[in-house]
Amino acid sequence: MLNVFVTHILPVFSIIGLGYVLMHRHFIGDAFIASANRLVYYVAVPAMLFHEVARSSFSENFHGGAVLSMLAGLALITASALLGARLSAKPTPFKATFVHSTFHGNLGYMAYAIAFYALGDKFFAQTALLSSFLIIAQNFLAVCVFAYFRPGDASPAAPTGVDFTGTVKRILTNPIIVSVMAGTGFSYLSISLHPAVSQSLKILSGMALPLALLLIGTSLSFRALGKLLPTISVIGVLKLILFPVLVYALMRWGSVPRSFHMPVLILTAAPPATITYIMASELGGDTELAAAATSLLTLVSGCTYAVLLSVPW
Repeated sequence: MLNVFVTHILPVFSIIGLGYVLMHRHFIGDAFIASANRLVYYVAVPAMLFHEVARSSFSENFHGGAVLSMLAGLALITASALLGARLSAKPTPFKATFVHSTFHGNLGYMAYAIAFYALGDKFFAQTALLSSFLIIAQNFLAVCVFAYFRPGDASPAAPTGVDFTGTVKRILTNPIIVSVMAGTGFSYLSISLHPAVSQSLKILSGMALPLALLLIGTSLSFRALGKLLPTISVIGVLKLILFPVLVYALMRWGSVPRSFHMPVLILTAAPPATITYIMASELGGDTELAAAATSLLTLVSGCTYAVLLSVPW
Protein backbone atom coordinates (compact mmCIF):
# COMPACT_ATOMS: atom_id res chain seq x y z
CA MET A 1 0.00 0.00 0.00
CA LEU A 2 2.88 2.36 0.78
CA ASN A 3 4.20 1.93 -2.74
CA VAL A 4 0.77 2.75 -4.18
CA PHE A 5 0.52 5.84 -1.98
CA VAL A 6 3.95 7.12 -2.99
CA THR A 7 3.56 6.29 -6.67
CA HIS A 8 -0.04 7.28 -7.39
CA ILE A 9 -1.50 9.28 -4.50
CA LEU A 10 1.34 11.47 -3.23
CA PRO A 11 2.00 13.17 -6.60
CA VAL A 12 -1.70 14.09 -6.90
CA PHE A 13 -1.92 15.45 -3.36
CA SER A 14 1.36 17.32 -3.67
CA ILE A 15 -0.29 19.50 -6.33
CA ILE A 16 -3.31 20.00 -4.07
CA GLY A 17 -0.94 21.02 -1.28
CA LEU A 18 0.83 23.42 -3.63
CA GLY A 19 -2.49 25.08 -4.43
CA TYR A 20 -3.18 25.51 -0.71
CA VAL A 21 0.25 27.06 -0.08
CA LEU A 22 0.06 29.38 -3.11
CA MET A 23 -3.36 30.60 -1.99
CA HIS A 24 -2.31 31.30 1.60
CA ARG A 25 0.95 32.91 0.50
CA HIS A 26 -1.14 35.22 -1.71
CA PHE A 27 0.78 34.07 -4.78
CA ILE A 28 -2.58 33.55 -6.46
CA GLY A 29 -5.77 35.43 -5.64
CA ASP A 30 -9.52 35.20 -5.93
CA ALA A 31 -9.61 36.68 -9.43
CA PHE A 32 -7.25 34.02 -10.79
CA ILE A 33 -9.11 31.24 -8.99
CA ALA A 34 -12.47 32.33 -10.44
CA SER A 35 -11.09 32.53 -13.99
CA ALA A 36 -9.15 29.27 -13.66
CA ASN A 37 -12.23 27.47 -12.37
CA ARG A 38 -14.21 28.56 -15.42
CA LEU A 39 -11.35 27.58 -17.72
CA VAL A 40 -11.05 24.11 -16.19
CA TYR A 41 -14.77 23.44 -15.89
CA TYR A 42 -15.94 24.77 -19.24
CA VAL A 43 -12.92 24.17 -21.49
CA ALA A 44 -10.05 21.98 -20.30
CA VAL A 45 -11.85 19.09 -18.57
CA PRO A 46 -14.58 18.84 -21.26
CA ALA A 47 -11.88 18.80 -23.96
CA MET A 48 -10.04 16.01 -22.15
CA LEU A 49 -13.20 13.95 -21.64
CA PHE A 50 -14.37 14.33 -25.22
CA HIS A 51 -10.93 13.40 -26.56
CA GLU A 52 -10.53 10.33 -24.36
CA VAL A 53 -14.06 8.98 -24.87
CA ALA A 54 -14.28 9.76 -28.59
CA ARG A 55 -11.17 7.73 -29.42
CA SER A 56 -12.13 4.77 -27.24
CA SER A 57 -14.33 1.75 -27.92
CA PHE A 58 -17.88 2.23 -26.66
CA SER A 59 -18.56 -1.50 -26.36
CA GLU A 60 -15.44 -2.01 -24.23
CA ASN A 61 -16.06 0.96 -21.93
CA PHE A 62 -19.77 0.70 -21.16
CA HIS A 63 -21.55 -1.89 -19.04
CA GLY A 64 -25.16 -1.55 -17.92
CA GLY A 65 -24.55 -3.62 -14.80
CA ALA A 66 -21.81 -1.24 -13.66
CA VAL A 67 -24.11 1.75 -14.10
CA LEU A 68 -26.99 0.06 -12.27
CA SER A 69 -24.67 -0.93 -9.41
CA MET A 70 -23.54 2.67 -8.99
CA LEU A 71 -27.07 4.04 -9.06
CA ALA A 72 -28.43 1.39 -6.68
CA GLY A 73 -25.58 2.04 -4.25
CA LEU A 74 -26.18 5.77 -4.52
CA ALA A 75 -29.87 5.30 -3.67
CA LEU A 76 -29.10 3.05 -0.68
CA ILE A 77 -26.46 5.38 0.79
CA THR A 78 -28.76 8.38 0.37
CA ALA A 79 -31.64 6.51 2.02
CA SER A 80 -29.40 5.56 4.96
CA ALA A 81 -28.23 9.15 5.39
CA LEU A 82 -31.81 10.41 5.18
CA LEU A 83 -32.90 7.98 7.89
CA GLY A 84 -30.05 9.07 10.14
CA ALA A 85 -30.84 12.73 9.53
CA ARG A 86 -34.52 12.28 10.34
CA LEU A 87 -33.63 10.65 13.65
CA SER A 88 -31.24 13.48 14.51
CA ALA A 89 -32.16 16.57 16.53
CA LYS A 90 -29.92 18.80 14.40
CA PRO A 91 -31.35 21.87 12.59
CA THR A 92 -32.87 21.31 9.15
CA PRO A 93 -30.09 23.12 7.21
CA PHE A 94 -27.53 20.90 8.95
CA LYS A 95 -29.48 17.76 8.03
CA ALA A 96 -29.78 18.76 4.36
CA THR A 97 -26.05 19.39 4.00
CA PHE A 98 -25.19 16.23 5.94
CA VAL A 99 -27.21 14.05 3.56
CA HIS A 100 -25.96 15.89 0.48
CA SER A 101 -22.32 15.44 1.52
CA THR A 102 -22.70 11.66 1.90
CA PHE A 103 -23.35 11.05 -1.80
CA HIS A 104 -22.23 14.01 -3.97
CA GLY A 105 -18.62 13.21 -4.86
CA ASN A 106 -15.97 15.34 -6.52
CA LEU A 107 -15.85 13.46 -9.83
CA GLY A 108 -14.79 16.25 -12.19
CA TYR A 109 -11.58 17.11 -10.38
CA MET A 110 -10.60 14.45 -7.83
CA ALA A 111 -11.92 11.15 -9.24
CA TYR A 112 -10.78 11.97 -12.76
CA ALA A 113 -7.28 12.84 -11.52
CA ILE A 114 -6.93 9.60 -9.55
CA ALA A 115 -8.27 7.53 -12.46
CA PHE A 116 -6.06 9.23 -15.05
CA TYR A 117 -2.80 9.07 -13.12
CA ALA A 118 -3.37 5.68 -11.47
CA LEU A 119 -5.14 3.70 -14.21
CA GLY A 120 -3.96 5.30 -17.45
CA ASP A 121 -5.70 6.25 -20.71
CA LYS A 122 -7.61 3.02 -21.33
CA PHE A 123 -9.42 2.96 -18.01
CA PHE A 124 -9.79 6.73 -17.88
CA ALA A 125 -12.10 6.64 -20.91
CA GLN A 126 -14.14 4.00 -19.10
CA THR A 127 -14.23 6.14 -15.96
CA ALA A 128 -15.34 9.22 -17.92
CA LEU A 129 -18.17 7.41 -19.69
CA LEU A 130 -19.52 5.81 -16.50
CA SER A 131 -19.21 9.07 -14.58
CA SER A 132 -21.81 10.84 -16.72
CA PHE A 133 -24.57 8.64 -15.27
CA LEU A 134 -23.39 9.26 -11.71
CA ILE A 135 -23.14 13.02 -12.28
CA ILE A 136 -26.75 13.20 -13.48
CA ALA A 137 -27.97 11.07 -10.56
CA GLN A 138 -26.00 13.06 -7.98
CA ASN A 139 -27.40 16.37 -9.19
CA PHE A 140 -30.94 15.03 -9.32
CA LEU A 141 -30.70 13.61 -5.80
CA ALA A 142 -29.18 16.84 -4.49
CA VAL A 143 -32.23 18.76 -5.69
CA CYS A 144 -34.55 16.18 -4.13
CA VAL A 145 -32.75 16.35 -0.77
CA PHE A 146 -33.03 20.13 -0.51
CA ALA A 147 -36.65 20.00 -1.63
CA TYR A 148 -37.34 17.33 1.00
CA PHE A 149 -35.85 19.31 3.88
CA ARG A 150 -36.79 22.71 2.43
CA PRO A 151 -34.09 24.58 4.35
CA GLY A 152 -34.16 27.62 2.09
CA ASP A 153 -36.64 30.45 1.87
CA ALA A 154 -39.38 29.76 -0.63
CA SER A 155 -39.74 32.00 -3.65
CA PRO A 156 -42.48 32.35 -6.26
CA ALA A 157 -40.24 30.68 -8.84
CA ALA A 158 -39.35 27.85 -6.49
CA PRO A 159 -42.05 27.06 -3.89
CA THR A 160 -39.89 24.46 -2.19
CA GLY A 161 -36.77 26.63 -2.19
CA VAL A 162 -35.42 24.69 -5.17
CA ASP A 163 -35.73 25.77 -8.80
CA PHE A 164 -36.39 22.39 -10.47
CA THR A 165 -36.60 23.81 -13.99
CA GLY A 166 -33.32 25.65 -13.62
CA THR A 167 -31.67 22.59 -12.13
CA VAL A 168 -32.77 20.33 -14.98
CA LYS A 169 -31.45 22.90 -17.45
CA ARG A 170 -28.10 23.04 -15.62
CA ILE A 171 -27.84 19.25 -15.64
CA LEU A 172 -28.59 19.01 -19.36
CA THR A 173 -26.09 21.77 -20.18
CA ASN A 174 -23.41 20.57 -17.75
CA PRO A 175 -20.18 20.77 -19.82
CA ILE A 176 -18.89 17.47 -18.43
CA ILE A 177 -22.08 15.61 -19.36
CA VAL A 178 -22.27 17.29 -22.78
CA SER A 179 -18.63 16.47 -23.60
CA VAL A 180 -18.96 12.82 -22.49
CA MET A 181 -22.18 12.37 -24.46
CA ALA A 182 -20.61 13.97 -27.55
CA GLY A 183 -17.56 11.74 -27.20
CA THR A 184 -19.83 8.73 -26.73
CA GLY A 185 -21.56 9.57 -30.00
CA PHE A 186 -18.22 9.65 -31.84
CA SER A 187 -17.16 6.40 -30.16
CA TYR A 188 -20.44 4.59 -30.79
CA LEU A 189 -20.51 5.64 -34.46
CA SER A 190 -16.78 4.92 -34.87
CA ILE A 191 -16.09 8.47 -36.10
CA SER A 192 -12.35 9.13 -36.11
CA LEU A 193 -10.97 12.51 -35.08
CA HIS A 194 -8.68 14.26 -37.56
CA PRO A 195 -5.05 14.01 -36.31
CA ALA A 196 -4.81 17.81 -36.07
CA VAL A 197 -7.99 17.99 -33.98
CA SER A 198 -6.86 15.10 -31.80
CA GLN A 199 -3.46 16.68 -31.15
CA SER A 200 -5.03 20.07 -30.34
CA LEU A 201 -7.38 18.44 -27.84
CA LYS A 202 -4.48 16.50 -26.34
CA ILE A 203 -2.51 19.72 -25.79
CA LEU A 204 -5.55 21.46 -24.29
CA SER A 205 -6.26 18.43 -22.09
CA GLY A 206 -2.77 18.62 -20.63
CA MET A 207 -3.66 21.54 -18.40
CA ALA A 208 -6.99 20.15 -17.14
CA LEU A 209 -6.04 17.94 -14.21
CA PRO A 210 -2.96 19.81 -12.89
CA LEU A 211 -4.93 23.06 -12.79
CA ALA A 212 -7.95 21.27 -11.30
CA LEU A 213 -5.79 19.87 -8.49
CA LEU A 214 -4.31 23.30 -7.77
CA LEU A 215 -7.85 24.68 -7.50
CA ILE A 216 -8.84 21.96 -5.03
CA GLY A 217 -5.96 23.13 -2.84
CA THR A 218 -7.10 26.75 -2.97
CA SER A 219 -10.58 25.76 -1.73
CA LEU A 220 -9.47 23.94 1.43
CA SER A 221 -10.67 25.46 4.71
CA PHE A 222 -10.26 24.01 8.22
CA ARG A 223 -11.80 26.71 10.43
CA ALA A 224 -14.67 24.81 12.05
CA LEU A 225 -13.28 21.28 12.25
CA GLY A 226 -13.36 20.80 16.03
CA LYS A 227 -17.08 20.91 16.73
CA LEU A 228 -17.98 19.24 13.43
CA LEU A 229 -15.52 16.35 13.58
CA PRO A 230 -18.04 13.68 14.75
CA THR A 231 -20.46 14.54 11.94
CA ILE A 232 -17.69 14.72 9.35
CA SER A 233 -16.48 11.30 10.51
CA VAL A 234 -19.92 9.83 9.82
CA ILE A 235 -20.00 11.49 6.40
CA GLY A 236 -16.54 10.08 5.71
CA VAL A 237 -17.51 6.53 6.62
CA LEU A 238 -20.61 6.68 4.42
CA LYS A 239 -18.99 8.45 1.47
CA LEU A 240 -15.43 7.14 1.37
CA ILE A 241 -15.94 3.59 2.67
CA LEU A 242 -19.50 2.25 2.68
CA PHE A 243 -20.53 3.70 -0.69
CA PRO A 244 -17.72 2.07 -2.73
CA VAL A 245 -17.86 -1.18 -0.72
CA LEU A 246 -21.62 -1.43 -1.24
CA VAL A 247 -21.30 -0.76 -4.96
CA TYR A 248 -18.54 -3.36 -5.21
CA ALA A 249 -20.81 -5.94 -3.56
CA LEU A 250 -23.56 -5.07 -6.04
CA MET A 251 -21.14 -5.43 -8.96
CA ARG A 252 -20.04 -8.84 -7.73
CA TRP A 253 -23.66 -9.89 -7.27
CA GLY A 254 -24.50 -8.63 -10.76
CA SER A 255 -21.46 -10.36 -12.34
CA VAL A 256 -20.02 -7.08 -13.64
CA PRO A 257 -16.68 -7.77 -15.40
CA ARG A 258 -13.67 -7.14 -13.20
CA SER A 259 -12.26 -4.56 -15.63
CA PHE A 260 -15.05 -2.18 -14.57
CA HIS A 261 -14.52 -2.55 -10.83
CA MET A 262 -11.68 -0.09 -10.27
CA PRO A 263 -13.08 2.79 -12.40
CA VAL A 264 -16.42 2.49 -10.60
CA LEU A 265 -14.77 2.30 -7.18
CA ILE A 266 -12.69 5.41 -7.88
CA LEU A 267 -15.84 7.31 -8.84
CA THR A 268 -17.87 6.21 -5.83
CA ALA A 269 -15.00 6.78 -3.36
CA ALA A 270 -14.56 10.45 -4.32
CA PRO A 271 -14.72 12.93 -1.41
CA PRO A 272 -17.59 15.44 -1.18
CA ALA A 273 -17.58 17.97 -4.01
CA THR A 274 -17.29 21.75 -3.73
CA ILE A 275 -20.84 21.96 -5.09
CA THR A 276 -22.05 20.86 -1.64
CA TYR A 277 -20.88 24.24 -0.31
CA ILE A 278 -22.38 26.15 -3.24
CA MET A 279 -25.77 24.46 -2.87
CA ALA A 280 -25.70 24.93 0.91
CA SER A 281 -25.12 28.63 0.33
CA GLU A 282 -27.78 29.01 -2.36
CA LEU A 283 -30.48 26.78 -0.86
CA GLY A 284 -30.13 27.43 2.85
CA GLY A 285 -27.98 24.50 3.95
CA ASP A 286 -25.12 24.55 6.45
CA THR A 287 -22.15 26.17 4.69
CA GLU A 288 -19.82 25.62 7.65
CA LEU A 289 -20.41 21.86 7.58
CA ALA A 290 -20.09 21.72 3.79
CA ALA A 291 -16.76 23.57 3.74
CA ALA A 292 -15.26 21.58 6.62
CA ALA A 293 -16.42 18.18 5.31
CA THR A 294 -15.19 18.88 1.79
CA SER A 295 -11.78 20.05 3.00
CA LEU A 296 -11.03 17.35 5.56
CA LEU A 297 -12.41 14.43 3.56
CA THR A 298 -10.48 15.54 0.48
CA LEU A 299 -7.30 14.96 2.50
CA VAL A 300 -8.58 11.73 4.07
CA SER A 301 -9.43 10.40 0.61
CA GLY A 302 -5.70 10.19 -0.08
CA CYS A 303 -5.52 7.32 2.42
CA THR A 304 -8.77 5.65 1.33
CA TYR A 305 -7.74 5.83 -2.33
CA ALA A 306 -4.38 4.29 -1.45
CA VAL A 307 -6.15 1.35 0.21
CA LEU A 308 -8.62 1.06 -2.66
CA LEU A 309 -5.86 0.94 -5.28
CA SER A 310 -3.90 -1.62 -3.25
CA VAL A 311 -6.71 -4.18 -2.93
CA PRO A 312 -7.10 -6.68 -5.82
CA TRP A 313 -10.80 -6.04 -6.39
